[in-house]
Amino acid sequence: MPATQTIAVNLLSVVPGRVGGAEEYAVRVLSAYAQHGPADIRPVLYVLDGFQEAHPELARSFETEVCPVNGHSRSRRVLTESTWLARRTTGAAHHFGGRLPLRAGRPIAVTIHDLQPLDHPERFSKTKAAYLSWAIPRSIRRADVVIGVSDRVSERLRSGFPIDPQKVFTVSSGIAAVAEAPAASANPPTILYPAATYPHKNHLVLIEAFEKLADRHPEVRLVLTGGAGRAETQVATAVANSPHTSRIDRTGRVPENELVQRMAAATVLAFPSSYEGFGLPVLEAMALGVPVVVGADTPAADLVAEPTQMIDPTDANAWAEALALLISEPNQRHQAALQGLARAQTHLWEHSAAQLEQAWRRLLASN
Repeated sequence: MPATQTIAVNLLSVVPGRVGGAEEYAVRVLSAYAQHGPADIRPVLYVLDGFQEAHPELARSFETEVCPVNGHSRSRRVLTESTWLARRTTGAAHHFGGRLPLRAGRPIAVTIHDLQPLDHPERFSKTKAAYLSWAIPRSIRRADVVIGVSDRVSERLRSGFPIDPQKVFTVSSGIAAVAEAPAASANPPTILYPAATYPHKNHLVLIEAFEKLADRHPEVRLVLTGGAGRAETQVATAVANSPHTSRIDRTGRVPENELVQRMAAATVLAFPSSYEGFGLPVLEAMALGVPVVVGADTPAADLVAEPTQMIDPTDANAWAEALALLISEPNQRHQAALQGLARAQTHLWEHSAAQLEQAWRRLLASN
């Protein structure tokens, strides 16, 4: 049998319940590896206080070392990576947080979730934008392996930075199973959008589209899940001032099991975000047999086969028409759901585990 090799996995960027998609990505990919990965590569997780309670399945699957920090202070987390973590990780390490610590051994891998701080620094505070515009390129240059969460992110890494393209790998998120048939439409018809209220998530466009749609479909409802982001005030005002405010439900962030239930019961999942690293809710809905409409020219759109389901994220009229088609035409909805089920089959957990294994073997070979 081949000798077992160890990889330190830095999850100190994962603050349980506070970092949204990055936390879901890390948990899903590592869960996939726990179920389907080989035995000769042994990850050791370095996590914040509270992680084991939030994700006991990972703590049972892997050796885990807990940092005595709760992670609420970003600056303290960054410092801890270069002190507490650096003293404990002298060999191969994979940093999931989108940047490398100031001090780190070799070889090292870094996961890049997206390049939004470089593409749209105006969406961040000046301090954070300045730090990330320095830290992300530096991390990409220093890493022995660079991992993108989607093919689109990986292509950006290969084409946009002076690095060896061979050291870039895609490790996408996955799903455990795919439904056998399209889900039944909700009654009343329901549009679901699970996203925190950040400006690039385009809640205001969706609310405007819903108002146009609701005039013609008096039973349709809009459900918005997700926590508060920088556009929270504008979104809350738009909902309150809508002539159809009584038909717009805002739940805040909901537990994963409740979100799955809401998603499975929806008529359609709308995802008008203009910027994503991957677009996990889109894949989840497709796997449940629920049709989706997504923002064009995004990684989420790469998951979808039908052009009529990819809409300019800024065009409320086009969104209203696309959503109306899936709500009012059962055959159209059924076909869209079938296509989604077929596409979801290519993103099972086994696929994510194989991608991660490939990246880790390259990392270990760099030692």
